[in-house]
Amino acid sequence: MIICYHAVSSTWPSSLAVSEELLATQVAHLHVRGYQGFTLAEAERRRAAGTLPRRYVVVTFDDAYASTLRALPILSAVGYPATVFVVTRFAESGELLRWPGVEQWCGGAYEGELRPLRWHNLEELLKAGWEIGSHTVTHPRLPNLDDDELARELVESRRTIEKRLGSCETIAYPYGLADERVAAAAAEAGYRAAVTLTAAHRTDTPFLRPRIGLYPADGGLRLRVKLSPTFTAFRRTPLGAAAERLHPGLSEFRRGR
Repeated sequence: MIICYHAVSSTWPSSLAVSEELLATQVAHLHVRGYQGFTLAEAERRRAAGTLPRRYVVVTFDDAYASTLRALPILSAVGYPATVFVVTRFAESGELLRWPGVEQWCGGAYEGELRPLRWHNLEELLKAGWEIGSHTVTHPRLPNLDDDELARELVESRRTIEKRLGSCETIAYPYGLADERVAAAAAEAGYRAAVTLTAAHRTDTPFLRPRIGLYPADGGLRLRVKLSPTFTAFRRTPLGAAAERLHPGLSEFRRGR
C-alpha cells in the first residue's frame, strides 16, 4: 500500500491539508493492523529481493510543503519513515509554491501554507530516515510536454537533488498523471520507481505505481473502508474508477493540484 498526502495543517481549509490529529489517527490505524513502514526506494529494493512483507505501507508527501515537518514526530511515533517529493525550483528559491491548483491561495490569509521545504529542512528529514524524491523542476503536467521538456523536468530535478542530498531514486508525477511515454522517460532518466495518483488502480508497474490519496474527509468508517484490501481490489476494476470520481479530494485533484 502506498498512500499520498500533501500538506499537514489544522487551519488551512483545503482538501490538500490533513490535520496533525487526523494524520496520527490514519497512520495509527495502519500500524495497529500490522503494516510495516518503508520509504518508496526501500520498498522497491525489498520487492526485487523478495523480502517485502505482505502488509507494508509507504507514506508519501507530494509538493514538499513546509508543513510536512509536522508529520515527522507523528510518523516517528509509529516507526514509519516517509518519502517526500520535492519541486526543486521552490526548494532552491524559497518562493511560495505556485502552480494551477494552489495558486488561488497566494495573496490571501492562507498564503503562508504555500511555503516550501528548503534544502536544510530536507536534510533534516533525510537524517531522520526519510527519503527525498523528485516532483520535477516546476510541477507541470508531464503528458502535455514534448520530449525535450519532459526529459529536462525529469533529469534536472533528479540531478539537483543528487547534488544537494546525495541521491534521488524515485519520482511522483505532478498531478499524479503519467502515460507510457512519461513512464519510459522516467526510467530513462535513471529513477528506480515512480508513483501516480489516479482514479483507478488499473496499472501497477515500477514506473506507474498507484497510490491511495488520504484527505480531510478520510476518518472513521470511511478510512477503514478506503484502506481495506477489498476496496483496494475494487479500485482495480472499471466500477472503481467511476466510484472514485465522487471523492471530494479527487475532485480537487482533477481541477489541478
